[in-house]
Amino acid sequence: MPERIVDLRSDFLTRPTPAMIAAMNAACARPWGFDFRDDPDQRTLEAELAALLGHEDSLVMPTSTMANQIALLLLARPGEIVLGPDDLHFAISEAGAATAVAGVAVQGLGSQQPPLEAWRAALRAKPDTQRSRIAAIAIENTHNRAGGVAIDGATTQAILALARAHGLAAHLDGARLFNAAVALDVAPATLAAGFDTITVSLNKGLGAPIGGALVGSRARIAEALILRQRLGGGIRPTAVFAAAARVALAGWRDVAEDHRRAAALIAGIEGTPGLRVVKPAYPTNIVVIELERLDVAAAEAKLAASGVLVIPFGPRRLRLIVYRGIEDVDIARAIAACRALATDTGGPRT
Repeated sequence: MPERIVDLRSDFLTRPTPAMIAAMNAACARPWGFDFRDDPDQRTLEAELAALLGHEDSLVMPTSTMANQIALLLLARPGEIVLGPDDLHFAISEAGAATAVAGVAVQGLGSQQPPLEAWRAALRAKPDTQRSRIAAIAIENTHNRAGGVAIDGATTQAILALARAHGLAAHLDGARLFNAAVALDVAPATLAAGFDTITVSLNKGLGAPIGGALVGSRARIAEALILRQRLGGGIRPTAVFAAAARVALAGWRDVAEDHRRAAALIAGIEGTPGLRVVKPAYPTNIVVIELERLDVAAAEAKLAASGVLVIPFGPRRLRLIVYRGIEDVDIARAIAACRALATDTGGPRT
C-alpha cells in the first residue's frame, strides 16, 4: 500500500481548518451553556443558518440522519406516504428509520430524476380505506445516488407548486445544499424557499466536527427540539462544535474548490476504455464511475492497492467524492489509478 492514501470515500472526512480549531479552543476557555439552546455560539449558529436559508429558525443535530427523521415525524403521521425521487438518502441509507422511527412509507417515482409528469401522475392517486394518504413530498439536493446532481430552483419550485396544490408538506434533504448553491451559482435561500423543513450537513464538505441541522419555522423547530430529546439527540455542551460550525458555515462557498478538482478528476478519467463517468447537468463534488466489464469489488480492491479508496455504489458503479484536504496531486494519483483499471476491462464480463 502506498504511503499516502487518497481517501475519496466521503466528504464527511473533511477536516476542520486552523480557524475552526482556534474557535474550538476559544470555546473551551469560556463557560458553557447549560440549557439545550443556551450556548451563545449555538444560538448564533442557528440564527445565521436560518437566515442563510431564508427561514425563521434552525436546530443543530448530532447527524443529518436524525434531522431527516425528525422532519418526517413533523410532516407525516405513521402509515402515511412521503413521495420523492428514487434512492433518497432517508429511504435507503438510514437503516430503515423512515419506517422504524417515523412509521412512514417512502414511495419512489421510478427515477432518481423524475420528470414533472411522474410527480403529477403519482399525485393523482386518491387515498381510500386501503390506500395510504400521501402526506408530504421530499427531494434531495444534491442527489447523492444520481451522481451529486444539483437540482435547479425552477425545477424545485415546479415540484413544490404541485405539492402545495395537493395540500402536501415538503421536506428538502439538503445535506449538500451548499454544493448545489455553488454549482448553480445561486443563494442557498433560493433552493430552500418554500420547504417546510430542510436538513443541512455541517460536516460534509464544510468540515465542522459534528453533524447537521434542521431548518424551518419557529413553531416546527420548537417541536423538533422535543423530538430531538426524545430520540436521544439532546447534545450538551455544544460550545466546541458550534463555534467551529460557525466558521465552517461562513466559508460555505469554499466548496467551489472541491468542484474544480472533481471536474479535473472527471476530465482525467473520461475516455478510459471500460469506464464511463456519470456527468450530471450541474456537477458538484461527487464523481460516479460505471464499470462496463470489471467487477465492482475487483475494481475497488485494485484502486485500494494503488492507495485510492472509493466505495461501491451499486453492482457496476463506484463513487468518488472530493473535499477539502484532497489536493491536485491526489487527483492526479486517482486519475492514474482509474486509468490503470482499463487493463482489466477487456475480458469477459464477470
